[in-house]
Amino acid sequence: MALEGTLKDFSLADILQLISLQQKTGLLTLRSEEDQVTLGFENGKMVSAESAAKRMDTRLGTVLVKTRRLSRETLQQALEIQAQTLQRLGFILLKNGFCSTEDLRDGLDVQMKRIVYAVFRWSDANYVFDPHEKVDYDHEIVKPLAVESLLMEGARMMDEWPIIEKVVRSNDTVYGRVPVGQPVEPAEGEDEVDDTGESTLGRKARDKSHEPIHISRSEWAVYDLIDGRRKVGDILERTFLSEFDGVKAFYDLISRGLIQEVKHSATVELTKTGVMEMPQEKSPGRLWIVALVVALGLIYVSFHYQARNPLNVLTRPVVVVETFEKSNSLQKLRTLSEAIDTFYLTTGRLPESVDALVNASLVRADDVTDPWGHRYRYILQPPKYYLVGFDSHGKTDTDLFFSHSIKTDKVGMGSIKSKGGKDVIVIK
Repeated sequence: MALEGTLKDFSLADILQLISLQQKTGLLTLRSEEDQVTLGFENGKMVSAESAAKRMDTRLGTVLVKTRRLSRETLQQALEIQAQTLQRLGFILLKNGFCSTEDLRDGLDVQMKRIVYAVFRWSDANYVFDPHEKVDYDHEIVKPLAVESLLMEGARMMDEWPIIEKVVRSNDTVYGRVPVGQPVEPAEGEDEVDDTGESTLGRKARDKSHEPIHISRSEWAVYDLIDGRRKVGDILERTFLSEFDGVKAFYDLISRGLIQEVKHSATVELTKTGVMEMPQEKSPGRLWIVALVVALGLIYVSFHYQARNPLNVLTRPVVVVETFEKSNSLQKLRTLSEAIDTFYLTTGRLPESVDALVNASLVRADDVTDPWGHRYRYILQPPKYYLVGFDSHGKTDTDLFFSHSIKTDKVGMGSIKSKGGKDVIVIK
């Protein structure tokens, strides 16, 4: 029996959670006024994604060409072979040595993520899920994507995107590199990436440091292509990044003081590496950008915490009241998460329900319900557990989705099994 409705009644996060938890196999089709997207699932994991409106832009061959993993001539040759043999494009590319398995797998991964993350931004659409015994996809190349990672990334994207868009305003914007005295290098690991909390360039200059400026891999993928001529959209198409990760990389590079917008009316000279040589009187422009970023951050924080002011009852709008309640709900979820960790440390096992936390006097009875009276959803999947919160209407809120892994070899839940013998328990 098909599952169908609209995203206003049942959010995309709810749908994906249901498919994942019940390990469904089938096709989820979402239709909006602008596009129709079909997502394929096998045993609860996403294995395919197709967009009708952007089919040419998201097709595997096009992604490989734009990311310089494949030439247009080679792609044309592969497509001619496909027309004659009706074989999968991926099989043809590998069989003839046109690209590597890693490039092909990365290309498919980028293609699927770009499509599904775009759907997270839809305000409304009709959907239908049709169960199937199996879904047609290339098992040797496609790496199934876990729904939980998609949900966490989708929640992060929806939370940060409005702030990023205020700085990186358009895909038509052109950026150039700011001259720096230190070499800029990609970090080997996430722990080596310089903090963006303060302008990397400003901090290095203040400390008179000549050590390399370490940026993340995604930032490097963008920074390496910035030449003062390419637009943001052109650079995003040449990277193996989702649209959000690519735009965020621009945002982080601006915050570090490593790039700035190229003004067409300004006198700008570009070296072969894309570094901008600005006249001395233009140098305050960099300070203006930093000031703008700081100002936008302060405005965001002031509105975000406006509802916490008890004297602001008469003037605050409804959306701010809901923001306060959402912040309260987020704090409750953090309290529950800390209580679960404490329960595990003291008993050696994860609680079977949040009621066990109340019985152990780790939380109060009203801590297991949100400000609107909805009981939090507790999902146990050893060695992980999930906590899910809701909005004022009782719908799952992707911003209130906690995922935590117990870092130990002994989970302490060996006695709890589902009927199918799998260590998966869902407790509300």
